[in-house]
Amino acid sequence: MKISIITVVKNGMPHLKDSIKSFDLQKYYKKELIIIYSKSKDSTEKYLKSLKNSKYKIYKDNNTGNKFDSINLGIKKSSGKIIGILHSDDIFFSNNILSKINEGFNKYNADGLYGGVYYSSRHNLKKILRIWKPSKFKRENLYFGWMPPHVSLFLKKKIFTKIGFYSNKYKISSDYEFILRLLLDKTLLIRSTNFYHNIMRLGGESTRIKDFFLKLKEDYLIIKSFNFTIITLFFKITLKVNQLFNKKLLDNKYLNNF
Repeated sequence: MKISIITVVKNGMPHLKDSIKSFDLQKYYKKELIIIYSKSKDSTEKYLKSLKNSKYKIYKDNNTGNKFDSINLGIKKSSGKIIGILHSDDIFFSNNILSKINEGFNKYNADGLYGGVYYSSRHNLKKILRIWKPSKFKRENLYFGWMPPHVSLFLKKKIFTKIGFYSNKYKISSDYEFILRLLLDKTLLIRSTNFYHNIMRLGGESTRIKDFFLKLKEDYLIIKSFNFTIITLFFKITLKVNQLFNKKLLDNKYLNNF
């Protein structure tokens, strides 16, 4: 199956280069990279115009400042049966992630897969500050703040016709609202792959300290819209705090490419 990776970028240098290189290093050949970029103050646009690769599809989003609208545009421009998200400052954990994702869809006949994520220092991918360990999906855990990392999700494209695209109502937390819609749909089969998909640099919009209270407010509004209680929000925060006790240094030869 063809896998489409969506990358949305604004002011993405220099980490964007690592993200694209991570895509290029994937051994799986039925792949495409959809890059949606917005007006930037750095050299992002100049760098993207210099790229020449038939597996890249690059589009400028002039119509919105909301990254979730840009993700939606990327999904609509994609031609793969499977959709994945790779942030412009993140990388895949190894060079065979897409191959293993394809194997997972064939093995489980799933509608979606998710896995673990390492959260690294902004400037050192080997220095891991937080870990989301792969765990089995249990729908009841959603009421206690559990959710898989958005960046680890791989979904069949047809899902978006069924449950809809990302909402642009929220600046930071629309991924949370989307994931709740996804996982509360009992007609869809979502499975854990039980391996790590990505290394995510901390310091992006959803992890910056200065955006913490906005995210908290948006998460609360989303929880209310699904008739969850404030307990859900409390446990959602607590689960992230617990991940901080899993710090480590990665000995991963693949990271020597970056």
